[in-house]
Amino acid sequence: MKIELLFVLVFGLCFGSFVNVLIYRIPRNLSILYPNSHCPHCQTPLKWRDKIPLFSYLVSRAKCRYCHIRIPLFYPLSECLGAVFALFCYMLFPLPCALFLFLFLLLFYALSVIDVQFLAIPDSLNFLAFFFALCFAFFWDSVLNAGIAAFCFIGFAAFLRLFVGSILQKEVLGEGDLILFGAIGCVLGALFGAIAIFLSAIYALLFYGIALIFKRPLVAIPFAPFLFLGFLSTFVWRTL
Repeated sequence: MKIELLFVLVFGLCFGSFVNVLIYRIPRNLSILYPNSHCPHCQTPLKWRDKIPLFSYLVSRAKCRYCHIRIPLFYPLSECLGAVFALFCYMLFPLPCALFLFLFLLLFYALSVIDVQFLAIPDSLNFLAFFFALCFAFFWDSVLNAGIAAFCFIGFAAFLRLFVGSILQKEVLGEGDLILFGAIGCVLGALFGAIAIFLSAIYALLFYGIALIFKRPLVAIPFAPFLFLGFLSTFVWRTL
C-alpha cells in the first residue's frame, strides 16, 4: 500500500510539472514537445537534473542554475497540487474514474492560471477538460444525466453572458467560461453544480470588494479561477 501511494504521489508530481509546460506554451502557441524545456529568461536548455519535480526546485534553491533568476513559486505549487489531486482521486474513487477526474482537475487548474495571466482560455485545453469531465461522468454516474446538466449549465451561462452583459454594457463572461460551466454541471450534477456556481460568484464578489477596499482598479476579472475554487469547494464538501 505504501509503495502504491508513493507511486501515486510521484505520478501526480510529474503531471503537475507537465501542467507547467501547458500553462507556459499553449497560450503562446508553442509546441509542447519541441524544443526541449528551457529557462524562460535565459533560454538555456534544461538538463535532466533540472527537471526533477520539486526536487530540482529545492536543490537549486528556487533559482535557475544558469542565470540565477528566481523561479516563480507557482511552478513547485503546480507540482505539489498535482500530487494532492492524484492522492485525493486515488483514495476516494476507483479506476478509471480517478484518472479522468485527476486529469480534469489538472486541466481546470491550468485554465485558471492561464486566465489570470492572459484573460483568455485556450479552446484546446478547455474542450479537453470538458471531454475528461464527460468520461468521468460516464464511468461514475450517467453520461446522459451529465450531458443534460452540462447543456443546461452552458445555456444558463450563455443567458448570463448576453442578458446581464447587455444591461451592464460589458462582457461578464468569456466564451471559454461557458464550457467550464458545462464541465462543472457534468461532474457535479444540477444541484451541486448550481452550488458551485453560486460559490464562484461569492468568491469573485469578495475579491472585487477587497480590490475596492485597497483601491486597486480592475479592468477585467478572470472568472475561471473563481469557478475552479467554487468547484473544488463543492466537490470536496460533497465527496467528504
